[in-house]
Amino acid sequence: MLKFFGISKKEKVKVKRTADIFTVALNKVIDGGFSEIQDFFNKNNNLETSPNISDEDIKWFRLIVFVGNLNAMSAKFEDEETLDLRNHILDNLLPLLDDDNEIAMDLFLDYEKYFDDVLSKYPDNQKAMSMSIFDKYKINDCQSELFKRKNEPNPILFNELKNLLSHFMWNWDEFLENCKIVY
Repeated sequence: MLKFFGISKKEKVKVKRTADIFTVALNKVIDGGFSEIQDFFNKNNNLETSPNISDEDIKWFRLIVFVGNLNAMSAKFEDEETLDLRNHILDNLLPLLDDDNEIAMDLFLDYEKYFDDVLSKYPDNQKAMSMSIFDKYKINDCQSELFKRKNEPNPILFNELKNLLSHFMWNWDEFLENCKIVY
């Protein structure tokens, strides 16, 4: 009833705090879920050989998940809001990528450019994330000859991966239903 009259009991959260919540929660999901991605590829019956994704490969997965999620923010916020939130998220993310902030920023910007290139071919965010993972971990080398020659992911494998990646996407609708971001 209060929402009907324009009055909301949403918690007001500053943009910096929102970035902190986003980064901590997404990192927790990545840290807890990466083993599922590893097992998915390393033990997948739709692959001829295992890509042998190791625990150290989480760094690249983290980059892809963050870049994909940051890209998705533009659909929920105005440009200035997106940029402000993105900058605060990057402040939290860069130390996780490298001790040297310049190296971490270069790494992030390279991945962001790469992801934009993938997005130009696959405009759906989850498809682009899936293709990025497929490419980064050289999954094509592990497929049957038919898919190797086509240089396309096995559709069954690809759809399963997209479904798995849906668990690594931040739910802005749910967050904004309960919180109002204060800029």
